[in-house]
Amino acid sequence: MLEIRGLEKRFSGARALAGADLSVAAGSVHGLLGENGAGKSTLIKALSGLVRPDAGEIRVDGQPTSIGSVRQAEALGFRFIHQELSLVPQFDAVENAFVGRAYPRRGPFIDRTAMRKAVAETAAAIAPDLPLDIPAGRLTTGQKQLVEIIRALMNEPARLVVMDEPTASLSEGEARRLHRAVRTLAARGVAVIYISHRLDEVAEICDRFTVLRNGATAGTGAMQGTTRADLVRMMSGHEEITSGRPAPVAVGKPVLQVRDLPFGRNGSTVSLDVAEGEIKGLYGLIGAGRSSLMKMIWGSRATEGGTISLDGQTLRSGDIQSRIRLGGAYVPQDRRHEGLMTGRSTAENLAISDLSRVRANPALPLTSAGRLASRAEDIRQQLLGEDGFALGDAADALGRQPAETAVRPLVRRPYPAACSRTSRHAASMSGAKAEIHAIVRRIAAEGAAVLMTTSDMGRTARARPSRYRLRQWRDHRAAGGRGHDPAAHH
Repeated sequence: MLEIRGLEKRFSGARALAGADLSVAAGSVHGLLGENGAGKSTLIKALSGLVRPDAGEIRVDGQPTSIGSVRQAEALGFRFIHQELSLVPQFDAVENAFVGRAYPRRGPFIDRTAMRKAVAETAAAIAPDLPLDIPAGRLTTGQKQLVEIIRALMNEPARLVVMDEPTASLSEGEARRLHRAVRTLAARGVAVIYISHRLDEVAEICDRFTVLRNGATAGTGAMQGTTRADLVRMMSGHEEITSGRPAPVAVGKPVLQVRDLPFGRNGSTVSLDVAEGEIKGLYGLIGAGRSSLMKMIWGSRATEGGTISLDGQTLRSGDIQSRIRLGGAYVPQDRRHEGLMTGRSTAENLAISDLSRVRANPALPLTSAGRLASRAEDIRQQLLGEDGFALGDAADALGRQPAETAVRPLVRRPYPAACSRTSRHAASMSGAKAEIHAIVRRIAAEGAAVLMTTSDMGRTARARPSRYRLRQWRDHRAAGGRGHDPAAHH
């Protein structure tokens, strides 16, 4: 149904695609894999009409096709769920789902009842508990992701659905419902391109795969008979890297202390300590409030009681400057909207956390281009080495945004405390995620107290089925079944 041949694309001299090939059949789920920066998102943007390739060919049903705009992609029956969220914060889920669509009308008026019914029908299969009447700006990241998915799948004829990291912010139950929806789409003859760093998820749901590395196709084939090690080798060019469990370390005095912070319902509170040299994990299901708690600790969300202390000094709610002055750092979950100035260069993003070091004159609010470049280069060499990102590139052109977002707040020394949610979109086997873990361990070894939260714990647990169930799944796949046999995983 879809063929891509030799697609090439450059951004400001950097080559994002270097002859990528892809072939997707109708009625199949095709996994598109690759490390951060491999070219996956650029290839998808070329299909959606957001970028124009410099060379190569796109064929639909065997015919050469030029996709010059989003409208043309939609007219072809292409639907996209992009990795970066694009909701209108003031609109609720129903209004966001109809952005770019014709509104149903009752006479001269928009028929809000018909709009809500159309969205609710799609949401019932994927997210029956999703609040439809709350502004998107007040939804959790996982709920926002569900709104994006509903908008793409809502009752319009589709020939191709592209999902870019659709489950990155979803809970276990939400992800399972999405997988069922994907299988239903494929059963109807829709071609699905499924992008995910979670290799166990790809093995579960996809029929075939294509791997990109450095902008080119590094491998393609049937998922059956392909091992995780094979995929990692194609993606990275080497064997899988695991960060492993660090050796036990002696922690020092408490640095971050949270006491009786009102949180949750029924008058519940949170208390915790993080000591020098300690990396403390904060866990909970999607929607449990991990991100909200981190923002309360950092001061970007108001608190109504309790105390938060950093290095023995009590902090006021909303006083972020004091936290920065005392050496605090915060890495947000939403890297694009809260962690980066996407129109600015990497060097400027690295310098923003401490502009005093790059001022031309301490008495004037002017930065020195030379000092900025020198400071950014020192940071890159210190934390990332020679293979770090190019300092002149715009932040939104980078494929390694998770690493940059993690690095930027951690460049001030001393840093007694850091709060981070760093691996939402990082590669799950080697590269970005292992790189982030290495950086966090390094600053902890130098005396930082780190409070870190991630959604990966549940995925790891789900990826370990019993041998009996795994054998059932293999028998099901060998018999021609797609994905997991529902009976084997009831």
